Amino acid sequence: MKRVLLICSVVAAFAGCSDPQSPGVEYMPDMYRSPSIEAYEEEKLFADHSGARMPAEGSIPRGFMPYQYENTTEGYEMAGKELKNPLPYSEELVSEGKEIYGKFCVHCHGKKGKGDGAVASNPKWPGPPPAYDGARLKDLPAGKIFHSITYGKGLMGPHAGQINQEDRWKLVYYVQTLQGKDLKAMQAEAGSDQKEMEEENKEDNNTENQDA
Repeated sequence: MKRVLLICSVVAAFAGCSDPQSPGVEYMPDMYRSPSIEAYEEEKLFADHSGARMPAEGSIPRGFMPYQYENTTEGYEMAGKELKNPLPYSEELVSEGKEIYGKFCVHCHGKKGKGDGAVASNPKWPGPPPAYDGARLKDLPAGKIFHSITYGKGLMGPHAGQINQEDRWKLVYYVQTLQGKDLKAMQAEAGSDQKEMEEENKEDNNTENQDA
């Protein structure tokens, strides 16, 4: 009995003198204190001694859809011929596009797209943009509109950094209304494009299943 009490006393004494901040003996720390590499810290693990690593070649940010047309005259023309609005047409999208237009475009293009915005109307401005329903722009296809918003055109700067791709397509729908495009025709065109995309996706899925 005395031996048991002695052992308990020794254990209690050691427990009472322990550091409350110490985790004690860890059998499996599970990498809780793994070494971290600061962004600009020199790191001998890599040949260039840089802790800031570049993403793998071909990788894209999460939620980002690459835009395959280059900022060239050829890319502009190809976008006009090949690029279609992937969003199914709806009046709600047009309304959202109008809201985006009011934030990013109205100051130059004007409320009705006549090129009479506050900035463009300034005498010091080189010249107003052409009207959307004028001879130069009324037949501009959706792909070219999207391309121009993405990369900019003439005096207009690129807006890809301010407007994401989905919102740019909503904006395209609204710009098309300023061109005087028939909404029913736009709806029919969007519907046919959507069917083509669905058929292409089905074909791709069937091909993948056959390969598997």
